[in-house]
Amino acid sequence: KPAFLDTARHYEELGAFQRQYPALLVEALKPAFLDTARHYEELGAFQQQYPALLVSAALEPGDTFTTTELKNATCSLPANGLHETAQALVDTLESAGDQHANYWSNRVARYLHDIWPHTRDRVSPEISESFSHLCVAAQDQFPEALEQLHDWLQPVEYPDSLVARLHQAGLCGEFPEEALKFLSQVVGKQTQCLPDHLGDCLETIGSALPELKADQRFKRLSDYLPSSGSN
Repeated sequence: KPAFLDTARHYEELGAFQRQYPALLVEALKPAFLDTARHYEELGAFQQQYPALLVSAALEPGDTFTTTELKNATCSLPANGLHETAQALVDTLESAGDQHANYWSNRVARYLHDIWPHTRDRVSPEISESFSHLCVAAQDQFPEALEQLHDWLQPVEYPDSLVARLHQAGLCGEFPEEALKFLSQVVGKQTQCLPDHLGDCLETIGSALPELKADQRFKRLSDYLPSSGSN
C-alpha cells in the first residue's frame, strides 16, 4: 500500500507534530501523496477521495507542489481516476457560488490548460459527461469552457439533467450558437432517452438567433422531437 495511506493509521501520533511543524509534515508526505496516483487501484474505498485531494492541491495557490508534479500525478491516474478528477472539478466549480466566474478563469481553466492530460486517447463516456456538466457550471464563461473542452465531449447516454440545467441556466438564449454546438455534441445516437427540455432549448435558440433554424445540427436535433418538425 502507498505510504501516504499508511500514515492514516498513525493519525493521532501526527497531531502534535502537525501543529508544530505543518510545513515539514507536508514535505514529508508529499512524495508518497504524489506517488499514490500510480497505485490508484489499491485505494479501495478511498478512490473517490484521492482525486478530490489532488484537484484541491492543484486549484489552491501555494508552493508545496509544482505544476509538473501535479500534472505527472494526474496523468498517472487510470481512466476511472481521471473520471473522479473531472467530477471533482465539477463539484468545486458548482460550489463556488457567486465566485464561479473568477474561479473558472483563475483556477479551473488554468488547471485544464496546465495539468489535465491533453491526449485524446484518455477520452471516456464518463469523463465526457462530467466535462459536459463542467461547461454548464461555468455559466457566463460557457463559451470559453466549451471552446476548451469541446474535444472531450461526446453523446451522453442519459442527458436529461444536463439539458435541463442548460435550459434553466438561460444559456440557450444568452449563447445560442454555443448552446447549439453543445447540444449537437451531447445529444446523439447513443442517447437512450430524449431529454425533456430539448424542445425548450431549441425553441429558445431559434428565437434568439432565427438563422440557426437552417443549421443542419438544429434540424437533426429537431428530428428527435416527437413532432419531428423544425421549431
